[in-house]
Amino acid sequence: MSKILLINNYRPGVGGISGQVEILQRKLREEGHTADIFSTKTSLLKRLTLPLKLRRMGKRYDIFHIHCCSDWGFLPAVVGVTVGRRLRKRIVLTYHGGGGENFFERHPKLVRHLLTRTDQNIVLSGFLAQVFKRFQLPHVIIPNIIELDTSLFRERSELKPNFICTRAHEELYNIPCILHAFSKLQQFRPEATLTLVGDGSLNQKLMQLSDSMGLKNVTFTGRVDNSEIYRQLDRADILLSSPKVDNMPVSLLEAMNAGLLVISSRVGGVPFIIEDNRSGLLFESDNSDDLAEKMLFAIENQIYSNALIKHARLAVDAYRWENIREKIYKAYGLHS
Repeated sequence: MSKILLINNYRPGVGGISGQVEILQRKLREEGHTADIFSTKTSLLKRLTLPLKLRRMGKRYDIFHIHCCSDWGFLPAVVGVTVGRRLRKRIVLTYHGGGGENFFERHPKLVRHLLTRTDQNIVLSGFLAQVFKRFQLPHVIIPNIIELDTSLFRERSELKPNFICTRAHEELYNIPCILHAFSKLQQFRPEATLTLVGDGSLNQKLMQLSDSMGLKNVTFTGRVDNSEIYRQLDRADILLSSPKVDNMPVSLLEAMNAGLLVISSRVGGVPFIIEDNRSGLLFESDNSDDLAEKMLFAIENQIYSNALIKHARLAVDAYRWENIREKIYKAYGLHS
């Protein structure tokens, strides 16, 4: 059995990259491996001590598996690769986040210096694979893991206009687009509801925007623990996602697993997850008119929408641990 250290800007119970690290840790431990987490999430001053702390802790492990993304999310790569090379560990790096191309263009030397010193780079979809190929960086595609529980799927005999969004309230995720689209939809379906799960730096501004538009039936839940996400999804019928940039959002997979219809902006790696008009509906980024039309279409075409949900349920099987574990072990240099 191997000892694997998972390195990322970890925060418990928040989903996203941290949620993926938690799932991976649990799966590895279930199969007898030692899997622990080293978090680089700390204050600016304490970040200076991270290399020393990782050096002391990392000596006990065989493999460093780094999970990173752009900007400050690249810190785990800086610390993990630098220390891992000095300790002569096997280094596996998973790059998350849809803003990779822009980040690579701004910091090409740093990115190349670190991502050519790993033993294996993992990208989550064909979208980021194209970016890595453009920058001539070695990589392999291994998607996110989703824990599938058939009991979480609820077949909806009728899709009601109950919409939900589970993205953070940050500029990247473009929640105002959803509010504007919902306003247009309510002109035709005044009984429609919208639940916004999560929080972020724009939380207060989004509440003010909703009030200024006179929207009805809009609920802001605030931050919800990742373990409670499926309970929130069960109360809705259609998931909305409107980011301007994205890679492989687990929130879409969770909704597909729960039996919701997914309507998302056509950006980044999303088309690699959602096949338009087969496993969900895609709209043009930052186009609230297009989104509103898709929302109304979904409600008014029940048979069609349910067919999309059925295809989505089949498509999500590809993200089971059982279908991913062999690729992970190969990246680790282990036999599955």
